[in-house]
Formats: sequence, structure tokens, C-alpha cells
Amino acid sequence: MKISILPVGMYQENTYVIHQEGHTVIVDPGGHPEIISAYIDTQQKVEAIVLTHGHQDHVSAVDPLVKQYGCPVFLHPGDFDLVGKNSSEHAFSTPLQCTITPMGSVIDVPGFHFEVLETPGHTLGSVCLVCENVMFSGDTLFAGSIGRTDLADSDPNKMKDSLKRLLDMDGEYHVLPGHGPSTTLQKEKQTNPYLNGYYRF
Repeated sequence: MKISILPVGMYQENTYVIHQEGHTVIVDPGGHPEIISAYIDTQQKVEAIVLTHGHQDHVSAVDPLVKQYGCPVFLHPGDFDLVGKNSSEHAFSTPLQCTITPMGSVIDVPGFHFEVLETPGHTLGSVCLVCENVMFSGDTLFAGSIGRTDLADSDPNKMKDSLKRLLDMDGEYHVLPGHGPSTTLQKEKQTNPYLNGYYRF
């Protein structure tokens, strides 16, 4: 599995383009679809776009990429309101026009198997996605920090529960967050103040 990391947009959100044996999945295309598509070989088939949550800086390139590749989009239903699917009040200046598929506990598309970990807190529909030994943590877990919980759609108590879920996980995972550098789950358990119990938020 080959993973391209593309920081895009004003907030330098990490978009991930994952390649494996002729198949491609895009995680959190936050902007600049032309940059993202430049990392996709014409021989690769884009099987899906998978979103860790619905904030604008993680989804802004979804519509043009769906138009280009005709692929399904997966998002937790808890964040449907954020992309204007259940509400007349859109959080974004340009609401998503594509069809969005609700996530289950797993996402299986050709070439990839993702385990979906529900990790609400940053948003109600935030998830972490585990594929092989890699965790795409969105804005739940960063290197040395976590996502904000002071937003209108955030919940600090749910974030605490979600972090405990990550803390209780066995095994070693490479963590690819929504912003900033990559890390490992083991390192975050040892050094991240939000995981090791010394910090109370």
C-alpha cells in the first residue's frame, strides 16, 4: 500500500491518496482537486472517497473529484448536517451535491478494507479509519494534541470517551492525522498529554 500525503488549503489539511494494485481511495480531499488528481495515475481506478468528518477543510474538493471519477463518498451520518444533507442551513458556502453513503462498521471497496472507529468529539460524526496497520485519525488525534472541542458541533465529553477507545486499543498503528505530522499510536499513548492522563480538558 502506497500513501501520498498532500497538505492542502488554508489550514494545510492532510489529504491522503492511497494506492494499491490498481485501486485508489482518497481520504479527506480538503481542496485543490487538481493537485489531488495529479497524484492519481490514469491506470488507477478511484474506488471511493472516504471522509473522517464533515468540516469544510476536509471535504471542499469532494464534488469536483466525484464529477471526475464517478466514485462513491462515505461519511458518518452524524455529520450529514455539516454537509447540508439534512438541513436547509448549510455550514459551507458551497454545499456538497454528491450522493453520500452512510458508513457502517467497515468499508469494503475493491483493494481496500477499512475498519470504521466511531470517535465523536471534534464533530458528532468523527471517525478514525483503520486500514492494515495505518490509522487515519482525522481531527480526533494529532501528534501531541487532539482536535478542537470548543466548536458548535463539538462535544468534549464524547471526545474523552473516544480518546479512551484509542488508548485501549492493542497493536501498533501508524497514525496519519488530519493536520500536522504523522505519528504512531504507541508514541501518542506515551507522550500525548490528552492520552496519557496528565491533561484534563
